Amino acid sequence: MEALIFDTHRGTSHDGEGLRTTFFFQGCPLQCRWCHNPEGIPSKPYIKWEARKCIGCHTCIKVCPRNILGFTETGLGIDRARCTRCGICTKRCPSKALQISARAWTIDELVGYALKDKHFYDSFNGGVTFSGGEAALQGPFILEAAERLHAIGINVALDTSGYCTPELFESIFLPFDCILFDLKIADKDLHKKFTGAGNEFILQNLACIAQKKRNSEYTGEVWIRTPVIPSATDSEENILSLANIVDTYRDVINRWELCAFNNMCKSKYRSLGIAWEYMETDLLPQARMQRLFQITKKVLEEKVPVVCTGLTAKAHDS
Repeated sequence: MEALIFDTHRGTSHDGEGLRTTFFFQGCPLQCRWCHNPEGIPSKPYIKWEARKCIGCHTCIKVCPRNILGFTETGLGIDRARCTRCGICTKRCPSKALQISARAWTIDELVGYALKDKHFYDSFNGGVTFSGGEAALQGPFILEAAERLHAIGINVALDTSGYCTPELFESIFLPFDCILFDLKIADKDLHKKFTGAGNEFILQNLACIAQKKRNSEYTGEVWIRTPVIPSATDSEENILSLANIVDTYRDVINRWELCAFNNMCKSKYRSLGIAWEYMETDLLPQARMQRLFQITKKVLEEKVPVVCTGLTAKAHDS
């Protein structure tokens, strides 16, 4: 059994409790306009080009069997509609400026990689997190991998958008020690506008987690995460609506995280040749995040711990 993984991060502290290793699985059913991992959205890998590594030797252009590469004023152009991702250009690129964004991993490889840091997990109450993309789309793989990791005493978390069929979600989430569950937008029409799909599956799957936890069939933790995106998810109306949803499940939710927008992924969009509407968007003002935080506190009244994470912009000194 294999799965496509486009990135790994060791020593993370924001993808669950303690010190963790995070695996990012290829493919996502949503098209969030602010996505920080655009290379993880398609089901197949991208060919990406990093200008800072390129030495301008034109080897890639010469070896491409479909003649779809060429330099322009803005850098290397790739006709992605005709690209078969054969990888010849990436293998022949002497400076590694061209790379395929993901590769296939076996469960043995994943477990072996995770084991490198087991002493850190044990020392800092950490473990492994499956993220993406959307890891749930590779359900049989992550289910078996989670069971293998549990067998050797490693805590496993699932970071999910919640968007997959309820049948699939119910079949995979029970073995995980923690579910990091995204709630982005309460209104289904706005959710579709900004992510490409409605939120019906997401709300059904959250209800499923709650039912299983209330029945003691699921014994792990549930963390809700909301990306706070300018002019998309950051309206007071949306945060209030989400707070009411969280309040409905206050007996099963262990934490709600408001994740401030950041634009640190600019280079990813450039390397993939993708225009990004948030390229020039500034960080959220600190006062704005504090206002949204206060809205959640007013609704939840300490019944669910709420935390704000990420960088925010301080007001300029007068």
